Amino acid sequence: MSTETKHSGMPLKVLVNFCRVLLGLTFMFSGIVKAVDPTGTQIKLIDYLYAFGMGETVLASTLLILACILAGFEILIGSYLVTGAFNRGASLLALLMMVFFTPFTLYLAIKNPVSDCGCFGDAVVLSNWQTFAKNVFLLALALLVFIKRKLVVPFMAERRHWMVTVIIVAISVRFMVSNIINLPVLDFRPYKVGTDLRTAYENHDMTFTDFCIMNDDMDDVTMDILSDSSYTFLVISSHLEDASESDLDLIDDIFDYCNNRGYNIIGLTASGTETIRQWTENAGADLHFLFCDEIPLQTIVRSNPGLVLLKNGVIVNKWSHANIPSDEELSGPLETISVGQMPEHDPMKTPWAVALLFALPLLLLIAIDRLKELIQ
Repeated sequence: MSTETKHSGMPLKVLVNFCRVLLGLTFMFSGIVKAVDPTGTQIKLIDYLYAFGMGETVLASTLLILACILAGFEILIGSYLVTGAFNRGASLLALLMMVFFTPFTLYLAIKNPVSDCGCFGDAVVLSNWQTFAKNVFLLALALLVFIKRKLVVPFMAERRHWMVTVIIVAISVRFMVSNIINLPVLDFRPYKVGTDLRTAYENHDMTFTDFCIMNDDMDDVTMDILSDSSYTFLVISSHLEDASESDLDLIDDIFDYCNNRGYNIIGLTASGTETIRQWTENAGADLHFLFCDEIPLQTIVRSNPGLVLLKNGVIVNKWSHANIPSDEELSGPLETISVGQMPEHDPMKTPWAVALLFALPLLLLIAIDRLKELIQ
């Protein structure tokens, strides 16, 4: 091949490799934001089932596993595309996914069975038409990358491609398990720590229109709860019948602590009175429950049950059922202990830290591969 022919094909080669990296980064971003909040993806899958008339045909635990598989698969395919590993298979899988999801999102845009497809979790909320347009663009990228896959330049030797799989799978599994057991490391939802629910409610903020607390007589007592100038613990469970019972003793300890210190503790649920009675008997605490719609409860805390601390209507802190403060942590008045204060900024719980968690091992792998090539 002449030098002139090589130069004439260079722009196309650059374009193809730019497109496969862009496509790979998009897949990785989509997968990572789902991995940040697997329970949120599970809830979105449930929404899809109800929208298509299939209701409770699939167990919630199965949907959580599917949510994790989907997130991990997107991260893995994206990693392959970015690094150039398993080029033929990765480009084909990316194309097949876009061939499926593009017409599917067109259907969503036309029929609108759900308002948000959930492709980017809660990090980036797109309308159904915006999602369809995005998928058309990604389909074009995937088609180009697959057709011109021979022009892809991998960033590492083929014999080390398997290491991408091992590294990404290990990181993804550990990351998702942590976000399920604990609360999501990044909170993209409106009810994050520091949110002033009282001000938002008073100003009729549309983001919180579905947040309404009702008493046994179905009277709105939202402002009564949010106006409390002291601390209020909220034990939140959208469905008590599905709530974990592994940490009931800790909830009982919180109940006793509040009674001894004079703080309010209230249960919030969408379950019925009989379910509440059975749960309180098992918990061993005479916890009074108020009622709220399941959607805001699931949005406030991704744990069933979960614990939220309010003061003056501001969310001070949140805990999953696996992280409820122990007796040792409740060593004094909330005003004087860390439990009653907003958490300090943690540099490991930032978007950049999460991005580096996945990107840094790949960059190190590429750097080591290049170094070995130079040495040899």
